[in-house]
Amino acid sequence: MAKRSMMRGYLCSGGGAIIWGMSGTAGQYLLSRYGVDPFWLTSIRMVCAGLVLTLLAGREYKTMLNILRNKKDCISMLGYSLMGLLLSQVSFLKCIQYSNAGTAGILQTLSVVMMAVIVCLRTRRLPDFREGLSIVLALVGVVLIATHGDLSRMALSPEGLQWGLAAAVATVCYSFLAQNLVWKWGSVPVNALSLLVGGTLFSLFIQPWNTPSVLDTAGYIIFAAIILIGTDLTFILFLRGVGDIGPIKATLIGTLEPVSASVVSALVLGTVFYIPELIGFVCVLMTVFLVMARQHVGG
Repeated sequence: MAKRSMMRGYLCSGGGAIIWGMSGTAGQYLLSRYGVDPFWLTSIRMVCAGLVLTLLAGREYKTMLNILRNKKDCISMLGYSLMGLLLSQVSFLKCIQYSNAGTAGILQTLSVVMMAVIVCLRTRRLPDFREGLSIVLALVGVVLIATHGDLSRMALSPEGLQWGLAAAVATVCYSFLAQNLVWKWGSVPVNALSLLVGGTLFSLFIQPWNTPSVLDTAGYIIFAAIILIGTDLTFILFLRGVGDIGPIKATLIGTLEPVSASVVSALVLGTVFYIPELIGFVCVLMTVFLVMARQHVGG
């Protein structure tokens, strides 16, 4: 039974990461093929994904109401919704707009190193060898991705780099802001409510209903797949994976996401990746293994 649960955890974590990577490529297709506005895409995606997740939550909608009744947790949920979920999705899509899905996924992965640095600051200690090496590799990786090995020029646009780093920062906020809420109320009701609130507030700000749709039938099918498969299904799979094999192993397997995005982007959309850029990808991915190995050893 234990072996079966472990296998299910590996499959769910891996499947969720691969699907999420493909979702990023689908988003890249909508942005490049139809010229979809990332803000419009994010607002509709969050509201629809939140509604679907609420329906899947069933009776847990009562928990969502209880969160709203608790003033302190309601404020925390609002911060998580805006600074975590909303900012991470907007910045990720904006990075894709200025680069590609693979690069956006890799830059977002820098959040693991950022979290390790924050932990060092909070515990008032210097980084150990693994953490120090991960920081160096992260810097080298970003330089290679941004310059393709030619330090005299920027191959990645400044906007792409800025939005990619913003996505990493947002992912850090996502992780820290969600922690206490999820422990108290559970992951599904917290995320369902946060998606709904963040998507609704963002929609009131950008008013997507005033933007004429540029999608045809195929575009709407891809958009629906991003919501149902690339958002809700991946969320459910990741939760199942964490429950079966734990957060450390699930995070390591999650590195398949930028790999999946890069491969699908290259095969389907014809995105070209250069050797120095790929070396930079490897450097960033190695930081995840170094940081997670340190956490595993340290308990």
